[in-house]
Amino acid sequence: MRKVAVITALAATLALACGGAWAQDYITQTVPPTARYMHDLEKVYALGIIEGYRDDTFRPDQIVERAELWVALNRFIDVSRMRGLELPEDYQPYLATYGRGFRDHWGMEAWERLTKTYLADDRPVPIMMDFDAQIKRIEFAELAVALMRGYGMIPYDMTPAELAIGEDIMVRQPDGYFHFQSAMPRWELAVGLSRLLDAVAPMG
Repeated sequence: MRKVAVITALAATLALACGGAWAQDYITQTVPPTARYMHDLEKVYALGIIEGYRDDTFRPDQIVERAELWVALNRFIDVSRMRGLELPEDYQPYLATYGRGFRDHWGMEAWERLTKTYLADDRPVPIMMDFDAQIKRIEFAELAVALMRGYGMIPYDMTPAELAIGEDIMVRQPDGYFHFQSAMPRWELAVGLSRLLDAVAPMG
């Protein structure tokens, strides 16, 4: 009986020790461990801001979809709250009413929260908006800047591009430019969210 208890305890300890390794395997299944963005990706993944797909892949080069960006920013707000920051107009997502019964989409509640916290514009109305459209870098920059302003961090007299560049949130491309009108891959979203978190709600 004692032998069984010892084996059970060892198995439990091993499971806990391997937890990080299993999470690492989940992320790196389609991501090289030496990728230059790996540190940022691991950070936002561990915090639950970024997730992989149901087939246990991350697909770093796949372009971010609009609803995916909104959901990630909702999780970002939740992490910031856990670190002691509150948005003046934030509300609990389960109180959403605008989209309920209006449009059945998994990103609807995330969009509504961003509009009710004045981080996203509510025009055009969701029925007209393609939730599954691929985003351009400027869309991330605009929301990142709105979030920073929401936390009272930056002035209102600069453009999203200027602020995103000045605050070192965006990833500079190999030619030295940011290409705001180009599509944004998922690995860049991970890096941008990681840098944004360091700027808004750094650990400790």
